[in-house]
Amino acid sequence: MNTFRVVANWTRFIWLLVAGVFIADLLLPPQFDIVFAYLLAHFLAISFKEKSDVLLLAVVTTTLTIIGGVVKPVEMPLEQMFLERLPPVISFWAAAFFVVRFITLREQEQQQEDRFKALFQYSTSGILLADHSGAIVMVNPSMEALFGYAPGELIGQKVEVLIPTRLSEKHKSSREQYSQSPHARSMGIGLELFGKKKDGTELPVEVSLSPFQSQEKRFVMAFVIDNTYRKSYENSILAQKQELALLSDALQELNEGLESKVLARTAELEAAKNELALALDKERELGELKSRFVSMASHEFRTPLTSVLSSAGLAAQYAERMDFTNVKKHTDRIKNAVNGLNSILTEFLSIGRLEDGKLTVKPEQANLISCVQEVYDGLKNLFKPGQTFEHKHEGEPEVMMDCNLGKNILINLISNAIKYSSEGMPVMVETSLKNNRIRISVTDRGMGIPEAEQKHLFDRFFRASNAANTTQGTGLGLYIVQRYAEMMGGNIGFQSKVEEGSTFWVEFPQVNEDA
Repeated sequence: MNTFRVVANWTRFIWLLVAGVFIADLLLPPQFDIVFAYLLAHFLAISFKEKSDVLLLAVVTTTLTIIGGVVKPVEMPLEQMFLERLPPVISFWAAAFFVVRFITLREQEQQQEDRFKALFQYSTSGILLADHSGAIVMVNPSMEALFGYAPGELIGQKVEVLIPTRLSEKHKSSREQYSQSPHARSMGIGLELFGKKKDGTELPVEVSLSPFQSQEKRFVMAFVIDNTYRKSYENSILAQKQELALLSDALQELNEGLESKVLARTAELEAAKNELALALDKERELGELKSRFVSMASHEFRTPLTSVLSSAGLAAQYAERMDFTNVKKHTDRIKNAVNGLNSILTEFLSIGRLEDGKLTVKPEQANLISCVQEVYDGLKNLFKPGQTFEHKHEGEPEVMMDCNLGKNILINLISNAIKYSSEGMPVMVETSLKNNRIRISVTDRGMGIPEAEQKHLFDRFFRASNAANTTQGTGLGLYIVQRYAEMMGGNIGFQSKVEEGSTFWVEFPQVNEDA
Protein backbone atom coordinates (compact mmCIF):
# COMPACT_ATOMS: atom_id res chain seq x y z
CA MET A 1 0.00 0.00 0.00
CA ASN A 2 2.81 2.47 0.85
CA THR A 3 4.64 1.54 -2.37
CA PHE A 4 1.50 2.24 -4.44
CA ARG A 5 1.12 5.63 -2.75
CA VAL A 6 4.75 6.59 -3.50
CA VAL A 7 4.36 5.61 -7.17
CA ALA A 8 1.11 7.60 -7.45
CA ASN A 9 2.75 10.70 -5.92
CA TRP A 10 5.74 10.38 -8.26
CA THR A 11 3.47 10.14 -11.32
CA ARG A 12 1.59 13.25 -10.18
CA PHE A 13 4.93 15.05 -9.80
CA ILE A 14 5.90 14.20 -13.39
CA TRP A 15 2.63 15.56 -14.78
CA LEU A 16 3.05 18.74 -12.63
CA LEU A 17 6.56 19.07 -14.01
CA VAL A 18 5.20 18.91 -17.58
CA ALA A 19 2.58 21.53 -16.73
CA GLY A 20 5.17 23.75 -15.12
CA VAL A 21 7.48 23.51 -18.17
CA PHE A 22 4.55 24.40 -20.45
CA ILE A 23 3.61 27.45 -18.33
CA ALA A 24 7.23 28.58 -18.16
CA ASP A 25 7.56 28.16 -21.94
CA LEU A 26 4.58 30.49 -22.37
CA LEU A 27 5.63 33.14 -19.86
CA LEU A 28 9.39 33.40 -20.41
CA PRO A 29 10.71 35.79 -23.04
CA PRO A 30 11.51 34.33 -26.47
CA GLN A 31 15.24 34.21 -25.81
CA PHE A 32 14.62 31.62 -23.07
CA ASP A 33 13.94 28.24 -24.83
CA ILE A 34 13.19 25.61 -22.17
CA VAL A 35 11.40 23.07 -24.39
CA PHE A 36 14.14 20.47 -23.73
CA ALA A 37 13.10 20.54 -20.08
CA TYR A 38 10.36 18.12 -21.13
CA LEU A 39 13.11 15.46 -21.51
CA LEU A 40 13.53 15.35 -17.76
CA ALA A 41 9.92 14.27 -17.42
CA HIS A 42 10.44 11.56 -20.07
CA PHE A 43 13.39 10.11 -18.23
CA LEU A 44 11.59 10.31 -14.92
CA ALA A 45 8.77 8.29 -16.60
CA ILE A 46 10.93 5.19 -16.10
CA SER A 47 8.92 4.77 -12.92
CA PHE A 48 5.72 4.30 -14.95
CA LYS A 49 4.22 0.82 -14.82
CA GLU A 50 2.37 1.00 -18.13
CA LYS A 51 3.86 1.69 -21.56
CA SER A 52 0.64 3.49 -22.54
CA ASP A 53 1.37 6.15 -19.92
CA VAL A 54 4.80 6.79 -21.49
CA LEU A 55 3.30 7.10 -24.96
CA LEU A 56 0.60 9.43 -23.57
CA LEU A 57 3.34 11.57 -22.02
CA ALA A 58 5.12 11.77 -25.42
CA VAL A 59 1.90 12.82 -27.16
CA VAL A 60 1.11 15.42 -24.47
CA THR A 61 4.60 16.94 -24.45
CA THR A 62 4.64 17.05 -28.28
CA THR A 63 1.24 18.72 -28.31
CA LEU A 64 2.18 21.20 -25.58
CA THR A 65 5.42 22.08 -27.39
CA ILE A 66 3.58 22.85 -30.60
CA ILE A 67 0.86 24.78 -28.75
CA GLY A 68 3.47 26.74 -26.80
CA GLY A 69 5.30 27.68 -30.01
CA VAL A 70 2.10 28.81 -31.69
CA VAL A 71 0.64 30.71 -28.75
CA LYS A 72 3.87 32.28 -27.58
CA PRO A 73 4.26 35.75 -29.18
CA VAL A 74 7.31 35.34 -31.38
CA GLU A 75 8.06 37.48 -34.37
CA MET A 76 9.15 34.68 -36.78
CA PRO A 77 7.49 32.71 -39.50
CA LEU A 78 5.46 29.64 -38.45
CA GLU A 79 7.63 27.30 -40.52
CA GLN A 80 10.79 28.49 -38.76
CA MET A 81 9.13 28.02 -35.37
CA PHE A 82 8.25 24.37 -36.26
CA LEU A 83 11.81 23.70 -37.42
CA GLU A 84 13.24 25.08 -34.21
CA ARG A 85 10.94 22.94 -32.08
CA LEU A 86 11.35 19.76 -34.20
CA PRO A 87 14.62 18.59 -32.47
CA PRO A 88 13.07 18.60 -29.01
CA VAL A 89 10.03 16.70 -30.29
CA ILE A 90 12.26 14.05 -31.82
CA SER A 91 14.12 13.89 -28.53
CA PHE A 92 10.82 13.41 -26.68
CA TRP A 93 9.95 10.38 -28.82
CA ALA A 94 13.47 8.96 -28.63
CA ALA A 95 13.33 9.21 -24.85
CA ALA A 96 9.84 7.69 -24.89
CA PHE A 97 11.10 4.77 -27.00
CA PHE A 98 13.95 4.24 -24.56
CA VAL A 99 11.61 4.28 -21.59
CA VAL A 100 9.13 1.88 -23.34
CA ARG A 101 11.99 -0.47 -24.13
CA PHE A 102 13.17 -0.29 -20.54
CA ILE A 103 9.67 -1.01 -19.22
CA THR A 104 9.34 -3.95 -21.69
CA LEU A 105 12.59 -5.49 -20.42
CA ARG A 106 11.50 -4.87 -16.87
CA GLU A 107 8.17 -6.56 -17.58
CA GLN A 108 9.94 -9.55 -19.12
CA GLU A 109 12.23 -9.81 -16.13
CA GLN A 110 9.24 -9.48 -13.86
CA GLN A 111 7.42 -12.23 -15.80
CA GLN A 112 10.45 -14.52 -15.57
CA GLU A 113 10.75 -13.72 -11.90
CA ASP A 114 7.05 -14.39 -11.40
CA ARG A 115 7.33 -17.70 -13.28
CA PHE A 116 10.34 -18.69 -11.23
CA LYS A 117 8.56 -17.70 -8.03
CA ALA A 118 5.47 -19.66 -9.12
CA LEU A 119 7.61 -22.68 -10.01
CA PHE A 120 9.62 -22.33 -6.84
CA GLN A 121 6.77 -21.57 -4.48
CA TYR A 122 4.03 -23.81 -5.86
CA SER A 123 6.00 -26.77 -7.15
CA THR A 124 4.86 -30.05 -5.58
CA SER A 125 8.48 -31.22 -5.68
CA GLY A 126 10.94 -30.04 -3.10
CA ILE A 127 13.47 -27.50 -4.47
CA LEU A 128 16.67 -26.56 -2.67
CA LEU A 129 19.35 -24.08 -3.68
CA ALA A 130 22.81 -24.49 -2.14
CA ASP A 131 26.11 -22.72 -2.72
CA HIS A 132 29.39 -24.44 -3.57
CA SER A 133 30.14 -25.00 0.13
CA GLY A 134 26.91 -26.95 0.65
CA ALA A 135 25.10 -24.18 2.58
CA ILE A 136 21.38 -23.93 1.90
CA VAL A 137 20.46 -20.59 0.28
CA MET A 138 16.82 -21.12 -0.66
CA VAL A 139 14.16 -23.76 -0.16
CA ASN A 140 10.58 -23.83 -1.39
CA PRO A 141 7.58 -24.59 0.85
CA SER A 142 7.24 -28.14 -0.53
CA MET A 143 10.80 -28.88 0.53
CA GLU A 144 10.18 -27.54 4.03
CA ALA A 145 6.93 -29.44 4.35
CA LEU A 146 8.52 -32.65 3.01
CA PHE A 147 11.23 -32.62 5.66
CA GLY A 148 9.10 -31.10 8.46
CA TYR A 149 10.85 -27.70 8.84
CA ALA A 150 9.32 -24.30 9.50
CA PRO A 151 9.61 -21.56 6.84
CA GLY A 152 13.19 -20.23 6.68
CA GLU A 153 14.46 -22.73 9.25
CA LEU A 154 16.77 -24.50 6.74
CA ILE A 155 18.39 -21.33 5.38
CA GLY A 156 22.12 -21.26 6.17
CA GLN A 157 22.36 -24.92 7.26
CA LYS A 158 24.44 -27.53 5.44
CA VAL A 159 22.63 -29.89 3.11
CA GLU A 160 23.93 -32.82 5.22
CA VAL A 161 21.23 -31.91 7.78
CA LEU A 162 18.81 -33.57 5.34
CA ILE A 163 20.95 -36.72 4.96
CA PRO A 164 20.74 -39.72 7.34
CA THR A 165 23.62 -39.66 9.83
CA ARG A 166 24.96 -42.98 8.60
CA LEU A 167 25.33 -41.50 5.09
CA SER A 168 26.32 -37.90 5.84
CA GLU A 169 30.11 -38.38 5.64
CA LYS A 170 29.83 -40.30 2.37
CA HIS A 171 27.49 -37.62 1.00
CA LYS A 172 29.91 -34.87 2.01
CA SER A 173 32.72 -36.58 0.11
CA SER A 174 30.47 -37.06 -2.93
CA ARG A 175 29.36 -33.42 -2.78
CA GLU A 176 32.96 -32.21 -2.76
CA GLN A 177 33.77 -34.37 -5.76
CA TYR A 178 30.68 -33.11 -7.57
CA SER A 179 31.58 -29.46 -6.89
CA GLN A 180 34.89 -30.01 -8.72
CA SER A 181 33.08 -31.09 -11.90
CA PRO A 182 29.40 -30.06 -11.64
CA HIS A 183 26.94 -31.22 -14.28
CA ALA A 184 23.22 -31.93 -14.49
CA ARG A 185 22.48 -35.50 -13.40
CA SER A 186 20.30 -37.74 -11.25
CA MET A 187 21.77 -38.83 -7.94
CA GLY A 188 22.26 -42.47 -7.03
CA ILE A 189 21.27 -44.04 -10.36
CA GLY A 190 20.31 -47.64 -9.64
CA LEU A 191 20.47 -47.00 -5.86
CA GLU A 192 17.92 -46.29 -3.19
CA LEU A 193 18.32 -42.77 -1.71
CA PHE A 194 16.99 -41.67 1.66
CA GLY A 195 16.47 -38.27 3.28
CA LYS A 196 16.21 -37.42 6.98
CA LYS A 197 13.32 -35.40 8.35
CA LYS A 198 13.64 -32.95 11.20
CA ASP A 199 12.29 -35.58 13.61
CA GLY A 200 14.98 -38.05 12.49
CA THR A 201 12.76 -40.38 10.49
CA GLU A 202 13.91 -41.41 7.02
CA LEU A 203 12.01 -41.34 3.76
CA PRO A 204 12.91 -42.64 0.28
CA VAL A 205 13.64 -39.81 -2.15
CA GLU A 206 14.66 -39.21 -5.75
CA VAL A 207 17.10 -36.32 -6.35
CA SER A 208 18.17 -34.46 -9.52
CA LEU A 209 20.98 -31.87 -9.53
CA SER A 210 21.38 -28.84 -11.80
CA PRO A 211 24.40 -26.54 -11.33
CA PHE A 212 24.46 -22.87 -12.40
CA GLN A 213 26.73 -19.91 -11.80
CA SER A 214 25.85 -16.26 -11.13
CA GLN A 215 28.18 -13.31 -11.24
CA GLU A 216 29.07 -13.87 -7.60
CA LYS A 217 29.47 -17.65 -7.12
CA ARG A 218 28.40 -21.13 -8.11
CA PHE A 219 25.16 -22.74 -6.96
CA VAL A 220 23.53 -26.15 -7.21
CA MET A 221 19.77 -26.59 -7.43
CA ALA A 222 18.40 -29.89 -6.17
CA PHE A 223 14.95 -31.20 -7.06
CA VAL A 224 13.71 -33.68 -4.45
CA ILE A 225 10.74 -36.03 -4.95
CA ASP A 226 9.15 -38.09 -2.19
CA ASN A 227 9.41 -41.74 -3.29
CA THR A 228 7.30 -43.11 -0.44
CA TYR A 229 4.21 -43.66 -2.54
CA ARG A 230 6.18 -44.91 -5.54
CA LYS A 231 8.17 -47.32 -3.36
CA SER A 232 4.95 -48.44 -1.75
CA TYR A 233 3.47 -48.96 -5.21
CA GLU A 234 6.59 -50.78 -6.38
CA ASN A 235 6.52 -52.97 -3.28
CA SER A 236 2.85 -53.66 -3.95
CA ILE A 237 3.63 -54.52 -7.57
CA LEU A 238 6.57 -56.65 -6.41
CA ALA A 239 4.33 -58.45 -3.93
CA GLN A 240 1.76 -59.02 -6.66
CA LYS A 241 4.50 -60.32 -8.97
CA GLN A 242 5.70 -62.64 -6.22
CA GLU A 243 2.14 -63.86 -5.68
CA LEU A 244 1.76 -64.35 -9.42
CA ALA A 245 5.11 -66.14 -9.50
CA LEU A 246 3.99 -68.42 -6.66
CA LEU A 247 0.70 -69.00 -8.44
CA SER A 248 2.57 -69.65 -11.67
CA ASP A 249 4.88 -72.06 -9.89
CA ALA A 250 1.89 -73.80 -8.36
CA LEU A 251 0.20 -74.00 -11.75
CA GLN A 252 3.45 -75.17 -13.30
CA GLU A 253 3.82 -77.80 -10.60
CA LEU A 254 0.22 -78.88 -11.10
CA ASN A 255 0.73 -78.92 -14.85
CA GLU A 256 3.92 -80.92 -14.48
CA GLY A 257 2.10 -83.29 -12.13
CA LEU A 258 -0.66 -83.72 -14.68
CA GLU A 259 1.88 -84.13 -17.45
CA SER A 260 3.80 -86.69 -15.40
CA LYS A 261 0.57 -88.57 -14.73
CA VAL A 262 -0.34 -88.42 -18.40
CA LEU A 263 3.15 -89.56 -19.32
CA ALA A 264 2.99 -92.31 -16.73
CA ARG A 265 -0.38 -93.48 -18.00
CA THR A 266 0.86 -93.17 -21.56
CA ALA A 267 3.96 -95.16 -20.64
CA GLU A 268 1.78 -97.78 -18.99
CA LEU A 269 -0.41 -97.99 -22.08
CA GLU A 270 2.68 -98.05 -24.27
CA ALA A 271 4.19 -100.77 -22.12
CA ALA A 272 0.94 -102.72 -22.24
CA LYS A 273 0.84 -102.24 -25.99
CA ASN A 274 4.46 -103.33 -26.31
CA GLU A 275 3.84 -106.33 -24.10
CA LEU A 276 0.84 -107.22 -26.22
CA ALA A 277 2.88 -106.69 -29.37
CA LEU A 278 5.69 -108.81 -27.95
CA ALA A 279 3.19 -111.48 -26.96
CA LEU A 280 1.71 -111.37 -30.43
CA ASP A 281 5.18 -111.43 -31.99
CA LYS A 282 6.15 -114.31 -29.73
CA GLU A 283 2.94 -116.12 -30.57
CA ARG A 284 3.59 -115.46 -34.24
CA GLU A 285 7.17 -116.65 -33.88
CA LEU A 286 6.04 -119.74 -32.03
CA GLY A 287 3.51 -120.42 -34.75
CA GLU A 288 6.20 -119.89 -37.33
CA LEU A 289 8.56 -122.06 -35.30
CA LYS A 290 5.99 -124.83 -35.11
CA SER A 291 5.23 -124.53 -38.80
CA ARG A 292 8.88 -124.63 -39.76
CA PHE A 293 9.52 -127.39 -37.25
CA VAL A 294 6.80 -129.53 -38.81
CA SER A 295 8.11 -128.77 -42.29
CA MET A 296 11.70 -129.46 -41.36
CA ALA A 297 10.93 -132.48 -39.19
CA SER A 298 9.08 -134.06 -42.08
CA HIS A 299 12.22 -133.65 -44.14
CA GLU A 300 15.03 -134.03 -41.61
CA PHE A 301 13.47 -136.94 -39.73
CA ARG A 302 12.29 -138.83 -42.84
CA THR A 303 15.79 -139.28 -44.27
CA PRO A 304 17.51 -140.67 -41.14
CA LEU A 305 14.47 -142.77 -40.23
CA THR A 306 14.41 -144.22 -43.74
CA SER A 307 18.13 -144.91 -43.42
CA VAL A 308 17.57 -146.57 -40.01
CA LEU A 309 14.77 -148.72 -41.39
CA SER A 310 16.76 -149.72 -44.44
CA SER A 311 19.97 -150.40 -42.53
CA ALA A 312 18.10 -152.40 -39.89
CA GLY A 313 16.61 -154.67 -42.58
CA LEU A 314 19.93 -155.09 -44.34
CA ALA A 315 21.74 -155.72 -41.04
CA ALA A 316 19.23 -158.49 -40.28
CA GLN A 317 19.82 -160.12 -43.69
CA TYR A 318 23.61 -159.90 -43.32
CA ALA A 319 23.34 -161.34 -39.80
CA GLU A 320 21.55 -164.43 -41.17
CA ARG A 321 24.42 -164.85 -43.66
CA MET A 322 26.92 -164.34 -40.85
CA ASP A 323 28.38 -161.34 -42.81
CA PHE A 324 29.38 -159.35 -39.74
CA THR A 325 31.38 -156.81 -41.74
CA ASN A 326 28.24 -155.52 -43.47
CA VAL A 327 26.29 -155.91 -40.23
CA LYS A 328 28.77 -153.54 -38.53
CA LYS A 329 28.62 -151.18 -41.51
CA HIS A 330 24.84 -150.84 -41.33
CA THR A 331 24.88 -150.73 -37.57
CA ASP A 332 27.22 -147.70 -37.77
CA ARG A 333 24.80 -146.08 -40.22
CA ILE A 334 21.97 -146.61 -37.73
CA LYS A 335 24.09 -145.06 -34.96
CA ASN A 336 24.92 -142.03 -37.10
CA ALA A 337 21.26 -141.56 -38.05
CA VAL A 338 20.16 -141.87 -34.42
CA ASN A 339 22.87 -139.35 -33.34
CA GLY A 340 21.62 -136.96 -36.00
CA LEU A 341 18.05 -137.33 -34.80
CA ASN A 342 19.20 -136.87 -31.21
CA SER A 343 21.07 -133.70 -32.19
CA ILE A 344 17.95 -132.28 -33.91
CA LEU A 345 15.73 -133.08 -30.92
CA THR A 346 18.30 -131.58 -28.53
CA GLU A 347 18.31 -128.32 -30.53
CA PHE A 348 14.53 -128.16 -30.54
CA LEU A 349 14.37 -128.79 -26.82
CA SER A 350 17.00 -126.09 -26.24
CA ILE A 351 15.19 -123.50 -28.38
CA GLY A 352 11.94 -124.29 -26.60
CA ARG A 353 13.47 -123.77 -23.17
CA LEU A 354 15.16 -120.55 -24.33
CA GLU A 355 11.93 -119.10 -25.75
CA ASP A 356 10.02 -120.02 -22.58
CA GLY A 357 12.69 -118.44 -20.34
CA LYS A 358 13.22 -121.66 -18.42
CA LEU A 359 17.01 -121.63 -18.75
CA THR A 360 19.02 -119.85 -16.02
CA VAL A 361 22.75 -119.44 -15.45
CA LYS A 362 24.02 -121.72 -12.70
CA PRO A 363 27.68 -120.99 -11.96
CA GLU A 364 29.94 -123.71 -10.65
CA GLN A 365 33.60 -124.55 -10.44
CA ALA A 366 34.66 -126.28 -13.69
CA ASN A 367 37.80 -127.38 -15.49
CA LEU A 368 37.90 -126.20 -19.09
CA ILE A 369 40.25 -128.98 -20.20
CA SER A 370 37.97 -131.61 -18.67
CA CYS A 371 34.85 -130.03 -20.22
CA VAL A 372 36.39 -130.14 -23.70
CA GLN A 373 37.52 -133.74 -23.19
CA GLU A 374 34.02 -134.82 -22.06
CA VAL A 375 32.44 -133.20 -25.11
CA TYR A 376 34.98 -134.83 -27.41
CA ASP A 377 34.35 -138.25 -25.85
CA GLY A 378 30.63 -137.84 -26.55
CA LEU A 379 31.18 -136.73 -30.15
CA LYS A 380 34.16 -138.79 -31.32
CA ASN A 381 31.88 -141.34 -32.98
CA LEU A 382 30.67 -138.57 -35.29
CA PHE A 383 34.11 -137.79 -36.66
CA LYS A 384 34.49 -138.66 -40.34
CA PRO A 385 37.33 -140.91 -41.51
CA GLY A 386 40.64 -139.10 -41.27
CA GLN A 387 39.28 -136.15 -39.24
CA THR A 388 41.50 -135.28 -36.25
CA PHE A 389 40.82 -133.37 -33.04
CA GLU A 390 43.22 -131.01 -31.28
CA HIS A 391 42.75 -128.95 -28.11
CA LYS A 392 44.96 -126.12 -26.80
CA HIS A 393 44.42 -124.30 -23.53
CA GLU A 394 46.07 -121.10 -22.19
CA GLY A 395 45.88 -119.90 -18.58
CA GLU A 396 44.35 -121.47 -15.51
CA PRO A 397 42.01 -124.41 -16.40
CA GLU A 398 39.84 -123.89 -13.28
CA VAL A 399 37.08 -121.43 -13.98
CA MET A 400 33.72 -120.36 -12.56
CA MET A 401 30.96 -120.75 -15.17
CA ASP A 402 27.78 -122.60 -16.06
CA CYS A 403 29.30 -125.92 -17.10
CA ASN A 404 26.18 -127.17 -18.89
CA LEU A 405 25.89 -124.05 -21.04
CA GLY A 406 29.62 -124.20 -21.77
CA LYS A 407 29.36 -127.85 -22.85
CA ASN A 408 26.33 -127.11 -25.05
CA ILE A 409 28.31 -124.33 -26.75
CA LEU A 410 31.18 -126.77 -27.38
CA ILE A 411 28.82 -129.49 -28.63
CA ASN A 412 27.18 -127.16 -31.17
CA LEU A 413 30.41 -125.66 -32.44
CA ILE A 414 32.35 -128.95 -32.64
CA SER A 415 29.36 -130.74 -34.25
CA ASN A 416 29.20 -128.03 -36.94
CA ALA A 417 32.96 -128.32 -37.51
CA ILE A 418 32.66 -132.09 -37.98
CA LYS A 419 29.53 -131.82 -40.11
CA TYR A 420 30.75 -129.11 -42.52
CA SER A 421 34.33 -130.44 -42.88
CA SER A 422 35.44 -133.09 -45.33
CA GLU A 423 37.14 -136.35 -44.44
CA GLY A 424 40.74 -136.00 -43.36
CA MET A 425 40.28 -132.35 -42.24
CA PRO A 426 41.34 -131.35 -38.67
CA VAL A 427 39.09 -129.82 -36.00
CA MET A 428 40.90 -127.49 -33.53
CA VAL A 429 39.56 -126.24 -30.18
CA GLU A 430 41.29 -123.43 -28.28
CA THR A 431 40.31 -122.34 -24.76
CA SER A 432 41.81 -119.67 -22.51
CA LEU A 433 41.33 -117.67 -19.32
CA LYS A 434 42.72 -114.12 -19.57
CA ASN A 435 41.82 -111.02 -17.55
CA ASN A 436 38.99 -112.95 -15.89
CA ARG A 437 37.38 -113.67 -19.29
CA ILE A 438 36.84 -117.17 -20.75
CA ARG A 439 37.30 -117.71 -24.48
CA ILE A 440 36.33 -120.80 -26.50
CA SER A 441 37.09 -121.05 -30.22
CA VAL A 442 36.57 -123.89 -32.72
CA THR A 443 38.33 -123.93 -36.12
CA ASP A 444 37.68 -126.17 -39.10
CA ARG A 445 38.98 -126.46 -42.65
CA GLY A 446 35.55 -127.03 -44.16
CA MET A 447 33.41 -125.44 -46.86
CA GLY A 448 33.17 -121.99 -45.21
CA ILE A 449 30.28 -119.50 -45.45
CA PRO A 450 29.63 -117.19 -48.44
CA GLU A 451 30.37 -113.59 -47.47
CA ALA A 452 27.01 -112.26 -48.72
CA GLU A 453 25.15 -114.66 -46.37
CA GLN A 454 27.25 -114.15 -43.24
CA LYS A 455 24.98 -111.36 -41.87
CA HIS A 456 22.13 -113.91 -41.48
CA LEU A 457 24.29 -116.57 -39.84
CA PHE A 458 22.74 -116.22 -36.35
CA ASP A 459 19.12 -116.06 -37.54
CA ARG A 460 16.88 -118.95 -36.59
CA PHE A 461 16.59 -121.71 -39.22
CA PHE A 462 19.16 -120.04 -41.46
CA ARG A 463 21.42 -122.33 -43.45
CA ALA A 464 24.04 -121.23 -45.95
CA SER A 465 23.30 -122.00 -49.59
CA ASN A 466 26.43 -124.13 -50.00
CA ALA A 467 25.36 -126.44 -47.14
CA ALA A 468 21.56 -126.60 -47.32
CA ASN A 469 21.44 -129.20 -50.09
CA THR A 470 24.43 -131.29 -49.02
CA THR A 471 24.34 -131.50 -45.22
CA GLN A 472 21.52 -132.11 -42.80
CA GLY A 473 20.81 -129.48 -40.13
CA THR A 474 18.14 -127.32 -38.54
CA GLY A 475 19.78 -123.88 -38.77
CA LEU A 476 19.30 -123.42 -35.01
CA GLY A 477 22.70 -124.33 -33.61
CA LEU A 478 24.45 -120.97 -33.96
CA TYR A 479 21.31 -119.09 -32.81
CA ILE A 480 21.32 -121.23 -29.65
CA VAL A 481 25.05 -120.66 -29.09
CA GLN A 482 24.54 -116.88 -29.41
CA ARG A 483 21.72 -116.94 -26.85
CA TYR A 484 23.84 -119.03 -24.43
CA ALA A 485 26.71 -116.53 -24.79
CA GLU A 486 24.38 -113.57 -24.12
CA MET A 487 22.94 -115.28 -21.04
CA MET A 488 26.45 -115.48 -19.57
CA GLY A 489 27.15 -111.81 -20.41
CA GLY A 490 29.31 -112.57 -23.42
CA ASN A 491 29.27 -112.43 -27.19
CA ILE A 492 30.02 -114.56 -30.24
CA GLY A 493 32.08 -113.89 -33.36
CA PHE A 494 33.51 -115.67 -36.36
CA GLN A 495 35.80 -115.54 -39.39
CA SER A 496 35.00 -117.58 -42.48
CA LYS A 497 36.06 -117.95 -46.09
CA VAL A 498 34.58 -120.24 -48.69
CA GLU A 499 36.58 -123.46 -49.28
CA GLU A 500 39.09 -122.46 -46.57
CA GLY A 501 37.11 -122.99 -43.39
CA SER A 502 35.70 -121.14 -40.42
CA THR A 503 36.61 -120.11 -36.87
CA PHE A 504 33.84 -119.50 -34.34
CA TRP A 505 34.60 -118.03 -30.92
CA VAL A 506 32.63 -117.29 -27.79
CA GLU A 507 33.90 -114.99 -25.02
CA PHE A 508 32.27 -114.33 -21.65
CA PRO A 509 33.34 -113.31 -18.12
CA GLN A 510 33.63 -115.71 -15.24
CA VAL A 511 30.36 -115.91 -13.32
CA ASN A 512 30.31 -115.06 -9.62
CA GLU A 513 28.82 -117.61 -7.28
CA ASP A 514 26.33 -115.00 -6.02
CA ALA A 515 25.14 -114.13 -9.52
